[in-house]
This record gives sequence, C-alpha cells and structure tokens, in this order.
Amino acid sequence: MRKIIMLAATLVASFCVTIPAMGAIPDNFVESKHKVQWSDEFTGTTLNSNYWTPQLGNGEPNIWEWGNSEKEWYKAENLRVSNGTLKIDSKYEPNAGKSRDKSVTYNFSSGRMNSSGKVEVGYGYVEAKIKVPSAKGIWPAFWMLGTNGKTWPACGEIDILEAFNTNKIIQSTIHYPKLNGADQYMFRQKTLDDKTQWHTYGCYRDGERIGFYIDRQLFASWSTADDASGKCSVLNDKYYILLNVACGGNLAGGMPDTSLNSTMEVDYVRYYVDKPDEPTTKSTVTKAQTVKKPAKVKIKKAKNVKKRKIKLTFAKVKGAKGYKIRWCDQKNFDGYEEKTTTKRTYTLKGLTKGKWYIKVRAYAKDGKSKKWGPWSKVKKVTVKK
Repeated sequence: MRKIIMLAATLVASFCVTIPAMGAIPDNFVESKHKVQWSDEFTGTTLNSNYWTPQLGNGEPNIWEWGNSEKEWYKAENLRVSNGTLKIDSKYEPNAGKSRDKSVTYNFSSGRMNSSGKVEVGYGYVEAKIKVPSAKGIWPAFWMLGTNGKTWPACGEIDILEAFNTNKIIQSTIHYPKLNGADQYMFRQKTLDDKTQWHTYGCYRDGERIGFYIDRQLFASWSTADDASGKCSVLNDKYYILLNVACGGNLAGGMPDTSLNSTMEVDYVRYYVDKPDEPTTKSTVTKAQTVKKPAKVKIKKAKNVKKRKIKLTFAKVKGAKGYKIRWCDQKNFDGYEEKTTTKRTYTLKGLTKGKWYIKVRAYAKDGKSKKWGPWSKVKKVTVKK
C-alpha cells in the first residue's frame, strides 16, 4: 500500500515481474490442516480496541499524505461494525479535514486501521473475507507492515490485497529493501470479474517462501531468502495488519467524483498456524512421528584466527538436519551475510577488522520443507588479526 511506484489503472499481468518456481508453498489452503491462532469476526457494534487502532488524518506530521499522495481524511467514524461485518466507508465530504498549516483541504473521508502493538502475526496463513467496492478514484487494501522497528522499506511490506478504481484487477505485492536501502518490489495481478462479491484473500509464510491466495487458491509465490535484488528475508519477520480505503493517490487511477459513497465490507480477519502432523495409526507404526521444530542452538566457541577469519563451533541439536549461520558487523544485523550448512564447525572468511555479531539456528526436514528453530544467543567477536 505504501509505495512510490506509479501504475496506470489499465496494467495487465503480462507486465509483472517473472515469478520464480513455486517451491513448497501449498497450491491451496486447507483449513483442516491449520488452527486459528487469532481472529476478529467483527461481532458486536464497535471496533475491538484490543485488536485495532483507527488511524486518523492524512499522515501528518511524519508521512505526508501517507507517502502515496492520498487525498482523503481518515476518520474513526468511517469504521463501523454491525451485523457481523466491518464497514469502511469512503465518501465525498467537503472540508473533511485540513493540513496542519491549513494549506490543503481534504474533501473526501475514509477509514484506516491497524493492529500495531496489539496483534502481530508470524509464520502461517493470514486471511480476510472481503467485499471490495468499485468506484472511481478509490484504492482499497488489506496489507501488513513489519515490526522490526525500522523505517519503510527496511521494515518490509506485504500487500495481500489491493484493488484500484473501477477496474477488475486484484494485486498482491511484496516490498523489501535493496542492498542500498531503496525499495524493491514485486507484484502479481489477477482479474476478478466479480470483485465486488465476497472473496477470501490470504497470505502464507513458512520462513522460506511467501504465497498469495484468492479464494484459497495460490496465484503468486516468491522466495524469502536474501538474493541479488536485496534483503528479502525481512519478509520472514513478524508483521501487523492494516485495512483501509484510500481516495486518490498513486495507484487509485485518478480522483473520485463528488458522488462517491462506497463501502468496503470485511466479514473476518484470521491468523492460522500449521497443525502438528497427525500421528500415524498404531497398525502401521508403534510411535507417533511428528516433526518438531529444533531447539535453540548453543554456540560453543567463536574465535578470531589469522587472516581476518572467525572459527565457529556450535553444539549438535537433536533432530536437526542442518544449520543456518548469520553474521554481520552491525549489532542489529543490518546488511548481514549467511550460510546454510550441515557442519557444526565453520570458518567465516573475508572479514574486516572490528566487532562482528554471529547467531545460528537449526532446521528439521518435514517432507520437502524445513522447520526452523529459534536463533541462538548472539555471539560477539572482535577481529584483530
């Protein structure tokens, strides 16, 4: 949702970035294989303040017009809960709000809310059931921002659903920082002839890939491993959820008319996590076989050796099939390097003099996919020779 890119409303899927092979992401979301970790079913008559915070105004003082040249004024009263659904109203409203310096008047009002500091989601599947409005100059979205405390795009952004104006295109997008810190984005589009009807829009993450779903059918997938394009692994962090309808802005395809009076309706927002594998029946095996996430790795030794190297040794983790080593000259691991290996002794090479920070985690194999354990405690080593 937060982007500086300019796309015409008539963009077609053939313009999109080529999508890599699908990998281990499932082709469809099967609810019986997952359990609901958190949900808001929008019962009652008010927004649940334990889950959501309305965002107000036009982004001042920190993000003018929300970084997208949006022309609405967000109001709490444009977020309504009734009859089991959330309604986000967008309408023409003369003098809905003014900028702090009174130089800009906003004549459209709408609603925007987020779960920052209240609900965060990690690996698993996030889904909302939504009726998207269709009107000139509007830009509805269901999306997420990372919680690593960094400014955009270093925090990462996952746009599960974006719709534009009156066209039939639905778009999903990932944003992450390039190696130089600039925004890198990739997107995929799908045409929905009946986008104003109820559909589910979802996103699944497993630490290796990210997939997007419409009506629980996969239509886009990318790797979340760092590569030549940038730091994709930020997409594996924890995220908070946002819902809003922008009026005008970079991707809205123009400004709304004074007749604007539309509503985006949301039946639910849910966060599912994977269920443990079902135990095999006693007739075929005597012990249930469930692949568990490995325990935390313990780094036994990390020592500076000649030619600006660090020799690293860590303890074996039960059930682990391999390990990922991550190292960086910044304490917050901004600009890190990493290596996946089956060995428990590894030498980091090509280092500069100064402080280096190292952490390790293990993985187990669950079919073709990996189950990752937690990161070890960070080990600090000073390279002097």
